[in-house]
Amino acid sequence: MSNIRDVAKKSGHSVSTVSRVINNLSYVADDTKQDILQAMEELDYHPNDVARALSTGKTYMVGVVLPYIDIPYFQKLISAITQAAFKENYQVTLLPSDYSSKNEIKYLEMLKHQSFDGLIFTSRTISFEKIMEYQQYGTITCCEDTFDYPISCAYTNREESYTKVFDLLRRLKFDHIGVTLSRSEKYSQSTKQTKGSFEKVFGQEIAAKDLYMGVQGFTGGIKAAQYFVERDPKIQVIFANSDQVAAGLLSQLHKMDLDIPVIGQEDLDYSRLMNFSTIDHKLTEIGEYAFWSIFEKGIVKKSIPSEFILRGTLIK
Repeated sequence: MSNIRDVAKKSGHSVSTVSRVINNLSYVADDTKQDILQAMEELDYHPNDVARALSTGKTYMVGVVLPYIDIPYFQKLISAITQAAFKENYQVTLLPSDYSSKNEIKYLEMLKHQSFDGLIFTSRTISFEKIMEYQQYGTITCCEDTFDYPISCAYTNREESYTKVFDLLRRLKFDHIGVTLSRSEKYSQSTKQTKGSFEKVFGQEIAAKDLYMGVQGFTGGIKAAQYFVERDPKIQVIFANSDQVAAGLLSQLHKMDLDIPVIGQEDLDYSRLMNFSTIDHKLTEIGEYAFWSIFEKGIVKKSIPSEFILRGTLIK
């Protein structure tokens, strides 16, 4: 197997010059560069990625921490991050956490040991304080508002969009409103903001019978529909925590011959195909900005406005 010294010998140039060509560290004359590239091809020489990372201080790898791979919300974020990364010849490593703090810390330790040039948290269980402990080892970005914490982020103002939804429902005279959520407000900003917006608009907390926690995916939506109808036969509208959940809700409600409007989140294909209202939280833009923030020298925070899209029976 050929090494860098073999390339230097065959091309007639020094090892340091060959190294500069391989790592694009500084200017090398075109004819010299061509000599070296030709020698590399004839010797079938391929640079060692680990050695090159040590030489340049870059791995050209970005780690993306996500709780689940099979949820459309995270798939949309990953797609945006990956497309942006490919444009810069970066590779993306998916790091499933299952919302385990142990796993999330393990990935931070990988950043500490220079496995990545940066780390993107699409969602998390660990605190911002814990994340800050690792910032000295590489850039860390969150796909949520990091508030006053000095951590880069790309996010949308969910509280503002939730308030718009609940304010519309108030003006439409709905007072039996079902709400589905995925995680406790202790760990989820989205849950906290949903509850806060409801209370802000209606002046009271969501009634226990109108709140269904731990909902994920299409099947979760089916179960949620059954729960709401059993607990509150007067249910008038349901605000779901994702379009996937909303699709399950709507499918089950149709089977029960109930014409109850459903509102989802993320503007996925489900909402277009089944024609229900949704909030577009601009995940594509968030994913792109999250990747680009890896290259910023300081802390950057990008707020992207959401869009409430009215469809279906809600606007009749």
